[in-house]
Formats: sequence, C-alpha cells, structure tokens
Amino acid sequence: MADFDYNPSDYERNEQRLEARRLKRIEAKRRRIIRQRIILGLTALVILLIIVLVARGCGGEKTPPADNNTQQQQEQQQNTNDTPSLPTSSTATLTAVGDIMVYDSQLADAKEADGTYNFLPALAPVSSMLTAADVTVANFEANFGGEPAGYPYFRAPEALATTLAGLGVDILQTANTYSIQNGMAGLQSTIEVIRETGMSSLGTYTSAEDKTENQVVVKEVNGIRMAFIGFTKGVNNLTVPEGSEYSVDLLYTDYATTYNTVNTAGITAAVEAAKAKNPDIIVAMVHWGSEYETEISATQKQITNTLAQNGVDVIIGSHPHIVGKMEMQTVTVDGKEKQVFVAYSLGNFMGAMNRDSTDVNESVVLNLEFTKTNDGTTISKAEYVPIYFFDNGESAINRYEIRGIYDVLNGNPTEEVKTAMEAALEHLATNTESTFAAPNAAATPATGDESNTGGETGSEVPTE
Repeated sequence: MADFDYNPSDYERNEQRLEARRLKRIEAKRRRIIRQRIILGLTALVILLIIVLVARGCGGEKTPPADNNTQQQQEQQQNTNDTPSLPTSSTATLTAVGDIMVYDSQLADAKEADGTYNFLPALAPVSSMLTAADVTVANFEANFGGEPAGYPYFRAPEALATTLAGLGVDILQTANTYSIQNGMAGLQSTIEVIRETGMSSLGTYTSAEDKTENQVVVKEVNGIRMAFIGFTKGVNNLTVPEGSEYSVDLLYTDYATTYNTVNTAGITAAVEAAKAKNPDIIVAMVHWGSEYETEISATQKQITNTLAQNGVDVIIGSHPHIVGKMEMQTVTVDGKEKQVFVAYSLGNFMGAMNRDSTDVNESVVLNLEFTKTNDGTTISKAEYVPIYFFDNGESAINRYEIRGIYDVLNGNPTEEVKTAMEAALEHLATNTESTFAAPNAAATPATGDESNTGGETGSEVPTE
C-alpha cells in the first residue's frame, strides 16, 4: 500500500487521551474496591443480625405464648423467608489481541536518538481498547533479553514490556514458535522481564517448581475468577533440551516433526490444574494451525473437543498470522449444556511482516463479557473490533501505527485508504465466518461488518 499521512498533533492528542483513559481506569478500579468493601461490610452486618436473632430465639425457656397478631406476623415472616431470592449478578470483561512481533524495521522506527526504544506511538491509537477491559491478554511471539534484533531472533527491548504493561496488558502468552528461539536463557529472561513489569507469562516456565506454581494464571474481577492456561504446537521445529521438558506446554507429542499426535494427557492435566483453582471461567490460549491458512485441521478439532469436554470455556488461537474462524459451540459436559467460544486465530496485532498479502495487517481486538449469577457464569457477550497495522512509510515521523478500521473510515480518509479498509472488513468477515463484528456506531449504515460469506481455505502443513 502507499504511504499514509501522519499528523503530529494527532499523536499529541492520543497521548492526552491515553493519560486520561489510564486515570479513568485507575479510578474505576478504585471504585470497584470501594464497592467490594461496602458489600463485605453489608454482608458482615447481615450475618451479625442473624446471629443476634438466633440468640434471642434460643434465649430463655419461659417465653410467653404469642397472641394472634404475633402469630400472624410470624406466619408472614415465614412466607417471606420461603420466597426464593432473585439472582444477583456481576460482570467482568476480557480483551484479547493477536501476535506481537518485532521486526528490524519496527526496532528502527521505535529507537530514539539516545538509544532507548519507544513503542507508544505505534500503540497509542488503540490504547483505549487495551485499557478498557478488566483483563487484557496477547500472544508475545518474541523474547526479552540480549541485544534487540528482528527476524529470525526476535529479541525485543524491555521497553516494549514496560509499554504493554502500562497500557493494561495483564497476560502475555509465551508458549509459541519463539519460546526457545534464543535458548533456555532467552526463555527464562523473557519470563523474568514480563513478571518484573507486573504482567504474567503463560505457558512457559523457568523450572519444574515454577510450572507447578504458575501453570495456571488466575485473575479475579468482581468476584469472577478467570483461570488461564497456554499451549503451543511446537517451537520452530526445535526440540526442548533434555531435562527441560517442564519449560513449555505442548499440544503435540511429535511437536518437532509432523504434529499428528495430540498430547491429550498434557492438555488434560493442565485443565485439571486450572479446575483445581475453583474458577468461574477457564480460558485456553493455543498456538496452533498453519501459517497464512484458515482451514481447521483434524487435530485442531480434536484439541478443541478435548479442551471443551474437560471444562474450558474460551479458546483463543494464534500462529496463522491471519484472522480465522470464530464460533460459539454448544457442548454437553457432565450432562449439562454449556457455551464454549472459540477464536481459531486473532491474526497479527503488531508485526511488520514482509508479504504481498495485506491479510497479515488485518486483525481484531476480541472483547468477551462474562456474567455471574446464582445460577452460574456464562459468556454474555462476544464481539470483535477490526484493526489495521499501518506502515506510514520510512519518511514518516512514526512509521508504524495500529489503528481501528472504523476510526480510519470515520476520519475522511483518502479514496485509496478507504478502499483498503473496506476490503479489510470484508476479509475479516469472510475469515471469521461470523457476525461477531462490533458495529461502526458512527457510520449509517455500517460498512461491511455484517458480511458472512465464508471463504477459501487451504490444508495444514507441518511447519512452524
């Protein structure tokens, strides 16, 4: 695509909006804590009143007989107590984005004159999408540690971790193609940097003890406990060193060759570990499928079934670098029907891939809402917001930007940009085979976000 114009004032406004949104998110969390304390206080007061009433009821044996009015009041009270209480509810939101990769051109764009790195300009346009959710997750397809480098090493500067944490990212999946690209030292330093920023790593571990403690990442919001587990199909055709088998959770036992034999025992064990945390929702992040393909393989279907039948509620995929199918499945577990949401691939969130196809620049921000009542916890909302990874050209002040497609279309773009964004919406609708796209509220009618045309798919090949 041709270069896109960049306006410095836009970035300044983005920074102002980012700071305002961060403050707003902090204030929202503060209010949640206050509400929780109020609820706990009221609960304690109710318990105290019940104890007092019970004590009074059990107190002396010489209670005078009740008159008719007292008996009527007691009967009315009994009837009131027999009336079932209405269910109370609470909600929590989860936002997920796709692959985060760092190529040489991105490093050059983010590098400042003093040698430091600043990735905020690339992320600022979508910062509100990351900070708005209660929990935000992404697939980090690189390592932290050592001299920053692009392909094929993918060593990102620690400044990227700091920026992602500052924008509200809570969990980075580290079980993927590049888990051990820079050896076990790279795997360990990546985990350490992520945790130092306050985020959680998912699917890789520094030791067997670390796996026991951190295989399941739990986030609790508004009384809703979300448990996360992560897996990868392989590690770029490499083999995990002998004695370090604990380090990566794998989907296949033949993970370095053909990806034909599903690691059912390992997957089931991880799900059981998650269930032991007593969660309301279990989310599995899986690095699977084939690059640049949307076809769902037989083993992917097998893995999906294993996860769902054992209690997983949400499956979020990565690796193909393009957005794939999304669906809400109805499964029966222990004789009860439940809904399981599956997104087979969220595509690239951030990555300057050098390919002729623009599909690798089209992605989504997936938003899920969970509602908990006395009857259990359900997925009450599922939708995606379409985004695009822009290359503004080498001469631009900030070469790369991730922008919401609706924001671009609503901002009077050039005809070339408008055509590209409308094509991206059509591609996303085709690839997801769904109508989960959020509407463009500022457009009447919405452009292309309700298409459900299906799409051509290819076959899986055993490559990473």
